[in-house]
Parts: sequence; C-alpha cells; structure tokens
Amino acid sequence: MSRRVITRTPIIDKECLIEALKASNCQYQDQGNRISVQIGCGITYIQKDTHFSVDYYSDHIDERNFVESVNKAYLRIYKAKLERLERERLEEEARKERERLEAFKEAQKAQIIEKAKKQGYKVKEVKKGDKIQLVCVRYG
Repeated sequence: MSRRVITRTPIIDKECLIEALKASNCQYQDQGNRISVQIGCGITYIQKDTHFSVDYYSDHIDERNFVESVNKAYLRIYKAKLERLERERLEEEARKERERLEAFKEAQKAQIIEKAKKQGYKVKEVKKGDKIQLVCVRYG
C-alpha cells in the first residue's frame, strides 16, 4: 500500500530537487516526470502541473526522516537560487541604467558640440580625472 504525502515544503523546481537529492547522498533515477529514490521500500517524487508530490510505500521512520532532510536541503538550495536570481536581476538593472546614463552623456555632448559649431566655436575635450571638460575655442 502506498502513501501520498503532502510536504509542508512546496517543491516546484526540479533542478533544486535534484540538487537536494544529490546533497542527501542517495541513489535516484530521473525518469522525466518521476524521480525514484531507493530508501526503505522506495520513495517517488511525481511531477504534477505546479509541483512535485511525494509517494512512499511504507511508514518507516527512515523514509520520513529522508523526506524531511531532502525538504530542508531543497529549501536551502531554492533560497540560494532565488538570491542568485535577484542578484543577477539587480546587476542587469544596474548595467541598463549605466548604459542609459552613458547614452544620455553622449547625446548631451553631441548637442553641446553641435551648438558650439553653429556659433563659430571649435570644441576641445580636456580630461580631468574621470571627468571630461568641453572647452570652446573661437576660430576664424
């Protein structure tokens, strides 16, 4: 007789589940939407539409402890993944913001140079540290 267990931990990420199983040092078989583990009489993680459910075939303490240890490892790995994704998202936003700022500076510089040329000036760039100073020189 098998028993379907609803874990308190929602297991929604297959990659993280596999990492948790690896961290638990167990033998498992990935069969697409099923992951079988040989602990006691056997544990099977079955992929549903939105999550994985856990089936195991007896009520031995080893199986319950194993499921709990995998759940703890899964939570740790999933949390690390979310933190990594958030860092990557913030880095991407910062990169885009730097690109926008650089594009603004270049457009502003081009506008200043064009305006100076129309008024009869030649523009020289003078670098002072990390700043660029535009100097207008009259030519004739």
